Amino acid sequence: MKHIKKLYWLLFFSSLFLQAEEQVDIRQALSGIVNQAFIAQEKQNQVIALAARNKMLTQKMAKDAVKVYYDVERKKSYKDMLLSAKTFNRVLNGLKNGDPSLHITQAADEKVLKYVEEVYTVWRPFDAQVKKLQVDGKIDKNAYHYILLNNEKLLRLSHKLTQTLKSESKLSTRFNEVVEHSLKIADRQRMLSQKMFKEKLLLFYHEDEERNRARLRGSIILFGNGLKGLIEGENRRGLVKIANKEIQVPLRKTWRIWKRIEGIYKKPTISKKELQILEKYEPKLLEYSEEIVQDIEKSLDI
Repeated sequence: MKHIKKLYWLLFFSSLFLQAEEQVDIRQALSGIVNQAFIAQEKQNQVIALAARNKMLTQKMAKDAVKVYYDVERKKSYKDMLLSAKTFNRVLNGLKNGDPSLHITQAADEKVLKYVEEVYTVWRPFDAQVKKLQVDGKIDKNAYHYILLNNEKLLRLSHKLTQTLKSESKLSTRFNEVVEHSLKIADRQRMLSQKMFKEKLLLFYHEDEERNRARLRGSIILFGNGLKGLIEGENRRGLVKIANKEIQVPLRKTWRIWKRIEGIYKKPTISKKELQILEKYEPKLLEYSEEIVQDIEKSLDI
């Protein structure tokens, strides 16, 4: 925004030295330029928001794959996984080829296109394994292990693509850097809500316990610190307490759920009953995390 304002005032003051008719013409032209700039940035912000959500979907697909494999609400979990894959693919394809229904124009920046192709390189075989996981009621063990081995690689590349979209945005219309930083943390919380459950689920089924236990510890710390920072503020992480009452509502709801399940996540072991408690609250944790992100995006006019 500051660059658009600078351009606006430069042309505005320049117009003061012109004749009255010329002043009208240049101000009308200027108004058109500024409006186009804001429209372009709004579209770019929407694209970034969709790309950021794809990060969460990598972990949601992996979580649902574990549930499908171990027959936890298999029919629903498989349906949810396919829906996530369809959404992920649609956004990625929109970045490459454009998608008017998502308000995505075909990416023109070479660096962005490079990272889109990098994501595609991992996504194509990953998507194929997602579709192969369950065929005619039979579970493909190889497809399951492929998803487990590659979901975090897909997450890392999706994160890199999102960061590139942000850095290569042509117009620097930063409405509020503090709020944007809060959005970055909230987006990470959304992804972690799925990653934590995936890791705890794998521990319940005794899969690669040492690795998943270490990763879960990191996820818990990031989620807990991020949530507290959004609610109370934290100078060390550059977070200011979110005062917006509309955003405070889902934040407080998330906090109450987190306090109920934090102890279960931190326990080195987990019982069937405790897993059922996590299964009960996990959809709500994602729902409120999505709501927080959307409310912050709304405050930035995304």
